[in-house]
Amino acid sequence: MKAITAYQEVKQKITRDIVNGRYFIGQALPAEKDFAKEFKVSIGTLRKAVDELVSEGIVIRRQGKGTFIAEHDEQRLLYYFFHVIKHDADHKNYPKVELVSFQSATANSEEAKKLELKEGAPVWRIVNRLSLDGQCVIVDRLTLSKERFPTLTRSAFQNREGSIYQLYQAQYGQSVARTSERLRAGAANKQDAEWLHLKPGEPVIMIRRIALGIEDEPIEWRISTLNTERHEYFSELGA
Repeated sequence: MKAITAYQEVKQKITRDIVNGRYFIGQALPAEKDFAKEFKVSIGTLRKAVDELVSEGIVIRRQGKGTFIAEHDEQRLLYYFFHVIKHDADHKNYPKVELVSFQSATANSEEAKKLELKEGAPVWRIVNRLSLDGQCVIVDRLTLSKERFPTLTRSAFQNREGSIYQLYQAQYGQSVARTSERLRAGAANKQDAEWLHLKPGEPVIMIRRIALGIEDEPIEWRISTLNTERHEYFSELGA
């Protein structure tokens, strides 16, 4: 087994402290000199560990203020997690989200595999319609483990303040750090076609996403159906 480096060990310790609730959402991390002293490492080693946490979106640096535990807000959602944009547009818009259904169910084989559950484990299944410029463009189907979100209700989900990921973080301590997505071409089924103003069988893009937590644990499984008549999938990657 490959030995981990000093900065990787520091990164793991900070990550574990965040998971265990030592630091609250939005809270500043200790000053570099204090942090380095605590971990008995050089400032350079500490900075390398924090640099990786910044690149993964777990913490953010604010000029002249310090380093903070990242909060999910509208700007963060648009930049990191929402990748649909109007053809030839130069910026993203926040979608209007409408809850269609919220149901208790048991995990099928795909859901169990993606969420690392046993088949038949209790889950929540949620369907949302997302609109841009007054028209439904995306149909989202979400699956969540009841073990991870035991007290979630339709009312709490529908009446949340902010985004879905803000709800996960603020109410359940489940912070989405990154997502893993796969795209494939598909054909609209009858229900999605009605919502997306298409004919059944017309082409759509299917976006299959696992939302992962700070320790790469699966938090949410989502299948999104996108009408590409006026909108497209857009992701801009840094160097």
